[in-house]
Amino acid sequence: MDSTIKGKKKYEKVVDAIKNSIAKGELGHGDPLPPERRMIGDLGVSRGSLREAFSVLELMGLIESIPGKGRFVRRPKEISGEAGTLPLEGSAVLELMEARRMLDPAIAAEAARKADPSDMTKIRRTLSLTMNGIEDIAHRARSDFDFHVAVAEATHNFIYVNIVRMEFNLILATHERIYGILEDKRAFVDEHETLFDAILDHDAERASKAAASHIERIYRTLMRVIALQQA
Repeated sequence: MDSTIKGKKKYEKVVDAIKNSIAKGELGHGDPLPPERRMIGDLGVSRGSLREAFSVLELMGLIESIPGKGRFVRRPKEISGEAGTLPLEGSAVLELMEARRMLDPAIAAEAARKADPSDMTKIRRTLSLTMNGIEDIAHRARSDFDFHVAVAEATHNFIYVNIVRMEFNLILATHERIYGILEDKRAFVDEHETLFDAILDHDAERASKAAASHIERIYRTLMRVIALQQA
């Protein structure tokens, strides 16, 4: 396992090292990760950095923790009748979108009920900034993060905010794959605008439907393209 830990935050280097080991076949699907003590020594990191890396890898769907047994490389998800076995990150992205189909409408509705003028201003600002550099994938990913966090903050419920931040840890980690597939930039902006308008009107039902429509389009696009890539 690559032991170079310079430049990036240490937990990010651990994530990269484990991802590289999986990519090279040094760690196969279902294999246990090396013992923590060995990884700490090989990679020159603290136990805290290692645990932080494990959390990110679990969010990315690359590893799983089995109580009483340890941490293992996840087996790819089976999508019967469509794409066979998905790559690990593709599987994790689809699982995340499945969760967002339930969570995002609820968060949007609560934002519509609770948002105050300062929340509206913050959401509006993120929409304005989105257009500056919309062609850049990294900018679009960051703008998406900023918008959805601002909506979650408008609920005035820290659990919702933390949920959205956790969701986007995976999205930002795989942004080149996700936003490279989601090429309809106009829809991306229009759907955010529609959701903002519903929150501005304090219309919880309309906000919920706008969020549901937005995430459903994204989910179906990703499912279709990933399935085609694996055919």
